[in-house]
Amino acid sequence: MAEQFKNLFSPIKVGTITLRNRICSTGHGTFIREEHTNLPGEKLAWYWATKARGGIGLIITEGLGFHAKSCGANVFNQKNSVQELKKAADLVHQFGGKIIVQGGNQGSQDFPRRGPGLTTWSSSALPQPRNWGMPHPMTVEEIKELKEHWVIAAKVSREAGYDGFEIYSGHGYMLQQYISPFFNLRKDQYGGSLENRLRFPLEVIDAVREGVGKDFTLALRVSGDELIEGGYTLDDMVEIIQVLTKSGKVDFIDVTASTYRSQWAMAEVMYFPMNSFVYMGAAIKKVVKIPVLARGRIIDPAQAEEIVASGQADLVNMCRATIADPDLPNKAREGRVDEIRKCLGCNEGCIKNAAEMMPIRCAMNAEVTREYIPGWLEPVPAKTKKKVIVIGGGPAGLECARVLAVRGHQVSLYEKGPELGGQLLIAAKAPGRDGFLESPRWFTHQMKLLKVDVHLNTEVTADMVKKMDADAVVVATGSIPWMPPRVIGLNSPIVAECRDVLLGKAKVGENVVVWAGEQNMEALTVADWAAQQGKKVEVVTEEYFAGIHTDAPTRMAIYTRLHQNGVTFTPLHKVREVSGNTVVISNVYTLQDQRIEGVDTLIIAYGGQEDSALYYALKGQVKELHRVGDCNGVRRLPDATLEASRVGRAI
Repeated sequence: MAEQFKNLFSPIKVGTITLRNRICSTGHGTFIREEHTNLPGEKLAWYWATKARGGIGLIITEGLGFHAKSCGANVFNQKNSVQELKKAADLVHQFGGKIIVQGGNQGSQDFPRRGPGLTTWSSSALPQPRNWGMPHPMTVEEIKELKEHWVIAAKVSREAGYDGFEIYSGHGYMLQQYISPFFNLRKDQYGGSLENRLRFPLEVIDAVREGVGKDFTLALRVSGDELIEGGYTLDDMVEIIQVLTKSGKVDFIDVTASTYRSQWAMAEVMYFPMNSFVYMGAAIKKVVKIPVLARGRIIDPAQAEEIVASGQADLVNMCRATIADPDLPNKAREGRVDEIRKCLGCNEGCIKNAAEMMPIRCAMNAEVTREYIPGWLEPVPAKTKKKVIVIGGGPAGLECARVLAVRGHQVSLYEKGPELGGQLLIAAKAPGRDGFLESPRWFTHQMKLLKVDVHLNTEVTADMVKKMDADAVVVATGSIPWMPPRVIGLNSPIVAECRDVLLGKAKVGENVVVWAGEQNMEALTVADWAAQQGKKVEVVTEEYFAGIHTDAPTRMAIYTRLHQNGVTFTPLHKVREVSGNTVVISNVYTLQDQRIEGVDTLIIAYGGQEDSALYYALKGQVKELHRVGDCNGVRRLPDATLEASRVGRAI
């Protein structure tokens, strides 16, 4: 074991189980459960088991619904519930990991339910983000009913061979909707005073403990701070947690933060510093006598070691870190730190996909949720070793080259620039976005480990490729900026393209308009860059708001930055004309014009279009030809790496 991580890899007893180390993956939606039953099937079992195989100490499942009337699903009352749940637990145990079930109910933050008797339930009638539907305020009889279902879920989890059960009272979910003075507007014995607001959570803890017995690990997940006006604070939670744990029936505390009204804190994005919310776990640890699990953008084993060694927490949440690299624990324990594929904090494949109720992915790890497919977790060695040329050193070209080399092919990679990374090198130049540099760092190290023949500062032509006589060619030439047509005066000297601005190739004046056509982060980050330079910035977009396709935590974080720096927004407008220092914009519905005078620079942030000229020049000219990434259609980063990984496995 690497000596520098001796605290991180020391065993710890949590309730009745002993964990092999302090690294945990906490509950998070994956959307890969079985479609009709919501039970964990082969896909989800292998997703969890891959983390166990990578050496993690503890896995907490995603919140499994246990009451169909209030959360749309009950995975614990089906004829084969125990059998199917047991398959996943057994697979995790096969790799030496421990796994506990998270019993969750989102309450009013769940999606609205349709059908007779189906609705969202909550402590009170108060609409919430995600659906803004009005929840059903629970009766005392329904509180009792839900509590009984919590007990059933815990009992079934024990019967299915899980190592424990977690009662979910974080992120603004059901029990937090009783604890919180913001959510709880009740006037009966379950509302009003703190004693009354804690009544339901205490009843659930008592009932679940009685149901599973003393020899089964019971965890409680709480938000350390709701981070909303009118909600409880960390100081409040320090008092609350002492009441919730006084009976000794809870074995450890899993500390998170936020509600859906403060989603910026649900999953720390790239803008957040490392260890951002560890202070919440540390404050709670001071007043309880049981282990505490802390979170806060913990992506590096050195961070995790310091947190444990300093006594801030007993366990560390490395959930997204072990999505990006499920082998992180083993690599750290063996001293192979440079080989760890660190989480970018981009949320592009995990949080964004989950919010859209799609199977999660990862910008860094194309294998996520494909672990069950033969040839993905362990790429199959190539039957015929080929000489393969990869053209383009962005994420797609690098991932394809990596997989090809792992499979035994002889790989040469050509990049026209002075370093690897492609567009991520540009994105990383925006304020707070340097987390993207982790991708080129890791891939560059992989190219060296796998002995890929890398050629920098080399712009490849079709004639050059034909002379190389390769068995296969992969074109990964990315994209070039797209400029919207039919705009009068777009060739004006005040017009600059987003990439040129971030690269320092374009001069930017004091009064700036950003035209947001690409609806992820491009326009918002260049606006942030300009605002940080002290410019006066206005963002114009044809959508209801700029960055409409960005995940909620990232969007909240960047909008906070922009508003703090005085950036203004004009939605539902497009640029129609540029004349001198005047930008004419037009309402997309009324077609009425509006003039923005005194503009020094108009920045076009409209994304890219595929740069596929080389691919078509080579079509029919080489033995085997593929293209991956943006040159095969401009998409998101996880799309590029997934496509590249597939092609690398197919050659």
